[in-house]
Amino acid sequence: MKKSLLVVAAILGMLSAQAQDCSDLFISEYVEGSGNNKAIELYNPTNAAIDLSQYQCGRFRDGSGTPMTIQLSGSIAAYGTYVIALDKTDPNGTGNEAPIDAELQAVADTFVNPVYVQANSPFYFNGDDAFGLFKGDGTVLVDLFGRIGEDPGDAWGDSNGAWWSRDQTLIRKSSVVSGVSDNPMVFDVTAEWDSLPENTFTELGMHICDCASVGIDEAEVSKMRVYPNPAIDKELVVSTTVNMKSIQVFNILGQEAERVTFEDPTFAHTLRLEKLRTGIYIVRIKMENDGILSRKVMIGQ
Repeated sequence: MKKSLLVVAAILGMLSAQAQDCSDLFISEYVEGSGNNKAIELYNPTNAAIDLSQYQCGRFRDGSGTPMTIQLSGSIAAYGTYVIALDKTDPNGTGNEAPIDAELQAVADTFVNPVYVQANSPFYFNGDDAFGLFKGDGTVLVDLFGRIGEDPGDAWGDSNGAWWSRDQTLIRKSSVVSGVSDNPMVFDVTAEWDSLPENTFTELGMHICDCASVGIDEAEVSKMRVYPNPAIDKELVVSTTVNMKSIQVFNILGQEAERVTFEDPTFAHTLRLEKLRTGIYIVRIKMENDGILSRKVMIGQ
């Protein structure tokens, strides 16, 4: 075990460079649900399609220093996502072969690792396995969930002892613009991830990231700030560096829940959302330059 960890550390130290902001793929969602409901979403933060045949991904089982990996294929569009799910789609499967939920099947772009073999089971992560995204021959670490060489027990969690990496769906914060290319001394799951309940699949297939600049001219792209997030008191301040023409708030089903249109464009506005139920919403802003920015927020407790 120690020898394996030293080898991995040496490889990562020599071959993995710190990813530049918005320059390469990273993991945008991690699903560890009930039964075989396991999925990873990748995000392309660049303005060009990326060839997935250059990448591999997989888990470090139970604190191992050596990953089990799967070669990827296909491509991800600019600012697009790619959802990889465990291949358990046989409706007649039972026990360990029980199918993943239909909602997860519907949003997956590909299915992998249909048969469990202890020596090679890259996608059977269960909350205590680090999971990596690699480039080239599998020695260049592009992103990492967890900490290589650590078995946290049941799962990685927060300071209150609550599980985060097991029986959860985790979404990368929109402020994260690059992967983790070095094994951390300590894995703080709360630093870059937001948590949703077990078997939540509604966020798969889209990701909100600060990398996706959508203004007309790069010099005119607005920077957006939304606070506090979560908005426990259902009051949300929205501000931008380019005047806003309108603000829309959508629920996770894509239904408009609130709209404000400004006769005189403004840099800042306070939304009072007492009528909205507690939950996750998308705030969408159209600016004076016709650029559009979006941000995922939590409203209420």
